[in-house]
Amino acid sequence: MKSQTIKSNSSFLQRLGWGVMTFLAVMLFLLAGRYLTLDPEVFFPEQKLVYMAHSTMLWLHIVGVMVAIIIGPFQFLDGMRKGRLLKFHRWLGRSYLIAILVGGIGGLYMAPLAYGGLTAQFGFTALAIVWLFSAFKAYKHIRNKQIELHREWMTRNYALTFAGVMLRLWLPTFGAIGMDFLIGYIIVAWLCWIPNLIVAEWIIRGRRQKQQGLDMSRVDNPQIA
Repeated sequence: MKSQTIKSNSSFLQRLGWGVMTFLAVMLFLLAGRYLTLDPEVFFPEQKLVYMAHSTMLWLHIVGVMVAIIIGPFQFLDGMRKGRLLKFHRWLGRSYLIAILVGGIGGLYMAPLAYGGLTAQFGFTALAIVWLFSAFKAYKHIRNKQIELHREWMTRNYALTFAGVMLRLWLPTFGAIGMDFLIGYIIVAWLCWIPNLIVAEWIIRGRRQKQQGLDMSRVDNPQIA
């Protein structure tokens, strides 16, 4: 009875987490859509001239992020990886990885131009590199039919994709407590993605421990298998 209660609570928390993640992803998708117009009035003043001068690469970055952020949550649904939806899952996965490639190249180009000087520029450059690298690892593992490793790297990759959400949550939070925008932006260049990776590793470790528990149960009680 106790184990059933724990399992039920865990399932509820997973659904709640997925719901919050999806809601925030949709909000970023809608917010980022304004930038597709390349209207200078949408850009924040400190970067307006830079964005106007490099609008093509900025546009590529925005499109890549928008496609990836909206596809990501649905790829984590168990039902998407079974039966007739499996082909759709694979098609979405290909679209997601292409979006990361496009958005990552755009991000890697724009990162050295970021507001906030070298510290912020290094932060966003590191994000773009790790974002592209984790997508490559996920692709490599699925090509080798290493499904669990693919899933782990996709978890890391989407945590990095979610940096766009966290950036837009942290900046107004720092503004609300009176922090100087420049200082806040420099901090956010790192804060928007490093904690995400820590959470991703925590999720991955939890899945591994759960799988190890199931494997041990099958060894102790072969009838479960």
